[in-house]
Amino acid sequence: MLFTRRNTGMAVAAVTASLLLAACSSSSSGGGGTPKSSGASGGTLKLVGDGDVDTLDPSGGYYDVTYTLDRAYIRQLYTYPNTTSYQASITPVPDLATALPAITNNGKTYTIQIRPGAMWSTTPARAVTAQDFVRGIERLCNPVYAPAPAGYFQNLIAGMDSFCKGELALGAKVTAPQLKSYIDKNANSISGLQAVNATTIKITLVQPAADFVNILALPFASPVPEEYLNYLPSSAQLAQHTLADGPYEISSYSPGKSIDLIRNPAWQSSSDPVRKGYVNAIQITEGVSDENSVQEQIAAGTQDMDWDQIVPTADLAHLAATSDPGLVIGPAEGYGTINPYLVINVNSPNNGGALRNVKVRQAIEYAINKTSVSKIYGGSVISQPLTQVIPEGNQGYIAGYDPYATPGSNGDPAKAKALLAQAGYKPGQITLKLPFRTNTVHPQVAQADQQALQAAGFKVDLISVEPNDFYTSYLQNPKATASGAWDIGEAGWSPDWAGETNGRSVIPPLFDGRNYGPGSTDYGDYDSANVDADIDKALAATSVASATKYWQAANRQIMEDAAIVPEGAQKQATYHSSRVSNCYYNALPENCDIANVSLSGN
Repeated sequence: MLFTRRNTGMAVAAVTASLLLAACSSSSSGGGGTPKSSGASGGTLKLVGDGDVDTLDPSGGYYDVTYTLDRAYIRQLYTYPNTTSYQASITPVPDLATALPAITNNGKTYTIQIRPGAMWSTTPARAVTAQDFVRGIERLCNPVYAPAPAGYFQNLIAGMDSFCKGELALGAKVTAPQLKSYIDKNANSISGLQAVNATTIKITLVQPAADFVNILALPFASPVPEEYLNYLPSSAQLAQHTLADGPYEISSYSPGKSIDLIRNPAWQSSSDPVRKGYVNAIQITEGVSDENSVQEQIAAGTQDMDWDQIVPTADLAHLAATSDPGLVIGPAEGYGTINPYLVINVNSPNNGGALRNVKVRQAIEYAINKTSVSKIYGGSVISQPLTQVIPEGNQGYIAGYDPYATPGSNGDPAKAKALLAQAGYKPGQITLKLPFRTNTVHPQVAQADQQALQAAGFKVDLISVEPNDFYTSYLQNPKATASGAWDIGEAGWSPDWAGETNGRSVIPPLFDGRNYGPGSTDYGDYDSANVDADIDKALAATSVASATKYWQAANRQIMEDAAIVPEGAQKQATYHSSRVSNCYYNALPENCDIANVSLSGN
């Protein structure tokens, strides 16, 4: 997923080619006691932070905070459990489904039964059906707000590519009635996606995919009620008419200010093996941009959990050293996320197109002081310098690979200057535009990168940007990329899931140039025929080992081309008040699971 812990952005990607994906996966760790097995603790769980969800539409949400909220009010066929075990936390379990899929047809056909008792919060309550799941998938390719992971489904489910092309052809100015008409007219026309009856779903893939259950565990694969067809996807109108099938429902939503949830009377605990729904209500306060203020409120007990802020670096080392029970760090194994990494606009017209020269980009690789950046994020407690595209613990990682090694990962200005000279540039001749977000530690990271690059012979112009505009106005905006509105920019990425089969959750969304377009997660317009070929070979591989070989080959090519500067591999730290229990790092929201935490003192 687009890494938004805390507040990096969102994705609205074109879904016209191969795989675009993303989301979050990492997991586990942290205090809070042993999970309770039953009962409700009551009370109101309070979260506080700065930014907002990107959408309340399950077919489009892509922020980590959106995933935090999703957990409380929407469900999927499969999801990730709330547990202290790392391996268990990254292994999908049945949610709306009664069991793992029955897989036939040489690994291509999945038959899934829906659990009885799951209900929508309609009046009167109505059962969640197989057709609701089909409808959710059919909305993924809408031309208004198509999410990046739609490519997973479009390219894997037989017949979906044709359906998507027809849906996308409706155009961005499509009206809700027009989109509804297309979906209704073509309902169940995707050959590989069928509601056999009210409780049975059959999905046929174009080729076997070892990670398909992980894909089904993404919130994008959530069932959608028929009422949602009355509104454009992810519209303000839909946001005010949400329905729930989880333990809570949204009672009020004021964009950028607050979100309130209350118990969903249609939810039955007997129908939900994953969510306990301990608290009576959930209150989210937005617009608090100072992470120190958030930390102080949680420590004082006036708020319970952080929403989208980091634990202040100044507090982190002390909290970790004293084993503060409110500090939760995940994942328990590995570092999970690529954060931050410096995207290079490989086709920027600035400086006479200097960034099209690979030696100039390689000079940037050598210039960056990765150790300095990791210290800004909290040092060895949660961060370490990253030497390649894929962090350790993810498919495609290459042990010991560091093509731009510098002493202590502190950068090598002399080597950078030498490469600039080989490319025909003198010190001070290239000026790089570096937009940065104004929240959390992003200003400090931008300043550290500016200092390192200037020491290596570049000039750097910093451009301050409001967090919610960073991706949409710069990195995900093809016009901004083509015009040279930016040259380099700090981003972050978290794979959609962890484990030995998560290769497609890093390379395709970030580096498959065939997917480049408005909202694309291939931010710098990088495209390599060699990388594209390795992606195709990896996705078609018949074994994990074979796929890993191709992901590693793509990893090497991207680093040789210097498409990005991987600066840090990072764990995530979150904090909760002393009255919160059962707060364990969860794979999807990169936070604790608000549908499973409980409160004391009520």
